[in-house]
Amino acid sequence: MYKTITKENINEITNSSFHSYATRYLDIEDRTNRIIIESFGLPFNKEESRMTKEDVLKEGILSRNEKKSLYLNWISPACRACKTGEKSLTSFISFKCHKDCYFCFNPNQENYSVFSIKDHDPITNLNQRIQRGEKFDHIALTGGEPLLHAKKVVEFFQFVEEKLKNTYTRLYTAGDLLTPEILSTLKEAHLNEIRFSIKQEETMEQMTHLFQLMKLAKEYIPFVVVEMPIIPGTLVQMKSILHTLEEIGVNGINLLEFCFPMNNAEAFKERGFELKFPPFETYYNYWYAGGLAVHQSEEECLELLKYASEQSLKLGVHYCSLENKHTGQLYQQNKNVRLSKLYSFSGKDFFIKSAKVFGDDKNIVLKQLKKQGLSNFELDEDHDSLQFPISSMKYLKNTTVDIAICSYVAEIRGNEEVLREVKVEWT
Repeated sequence: MYKTITKENINEITNSSFHSYATRYLDIEDRTNRIIIESFGLPFNKEESRMTKEDVLKEGILSRNEKKSLYLNWISPACRACKTGEKSLTSFISFKCHKDCYFCFNPNQENYSVFSIKDHDPITNLNQRIQRGEKFDHIALTGGEPLLHAKKVVEFFQFVEEKLKNTYTRLYTAGDLLTPEILSTLKEAHLNEIRFSIKQEETMEQMTHLFQLMKLAKEYIPFVVVEMPIIPGTLVQMKSILHTLEEIGVNGINLLEFCFPMNNAEAFKERGFELKFPPFETYYNYWYAGGLAVHQSEEECLELLKYASEQSLKLGVHYCSLENKHTGQLYQQNKNVRLSKLYSFSGKDFFIKSAKVFGDDKNIVLKQLKKQGLSNFELDEDHDSLQFPISSMKYLKNTTVDIAICSYVAEIRGNEEVLREVKVEWT
């Protein structure tokens, strides 16, 4: 079993070279938290959660993606595909939106300033990728608010239906701009799924209108889903929303871990929000959404899963953590990298892995590897270490060495592909 190295347990590592190597990573994490992350304007909250994933798994909740995704009853096929992002495309027409959510991630998107003014051409972009021979099983349209361009939305899904008949399609929308006419044309374009976004701060009148539109959408679109971030302090309201969605008969709800988009800090501070600690399982510059999880959001998502199970609700309830969203990026970056025999791609967390031992342990391991006729190892005098493949660990069962499990991400620097070591664990 791999063990996360922390300030609390690092002194259990008695090998001085390994201890020194691991300390470097703890220092990097500490500097990242203090100097970089907290500079965005929100402090960390280091209190332990009252409820854990293990608690809800006892309630019959199902686990996916190494417990980064948990669900009850049903989960959209598009969410399953999101784990790796293979044969999936999410496009947009523009980042324009008639809402003004203080937690919006769009300002972090590439070319946000451009496409907040002008429109993107998703049909041309998709057609170019089809011409290059790319295959797609899942295609989505998001925004901004796509229905500010209702005609173009319909044209996009008509194009997908014409060119890629068996592709599962979905539309993200705040929902309030829907009309029977738009839904009718989307049905003709064989849209598979529509995802409504509910904003907890909206008025009861606005929510009631949205619920009516969901009922209407069920008459036209095969799968009607709600997707919303779970804002700490809204648990009672969210339980009521779950019952309303059950009565409407929507297929499911995606409970998203609420995140701070690293801007608009004052709005978060006014509401008393703090950051989840630690911010990442593995520290890295994740481009997806560009956000940081807010303290207590995960806990309330887990409470809602447990509540839905206790109430025997029929709709699908899916918790999608920020870590769950990161795995698609890691898969895309690391899966097809050509690796030397020192490294291997992990099908569990999608990092590239290798093993290392340090100090006097080097000679013990070196002897065992040579005894097996193996030559796939590399000495590093600077760090007093020996690196070798994960697969060779089976030959070390009868030793007492401390092994470092190192995780890497493939990056392009200039014209060269390099592996960046981002985490060290202990086994």
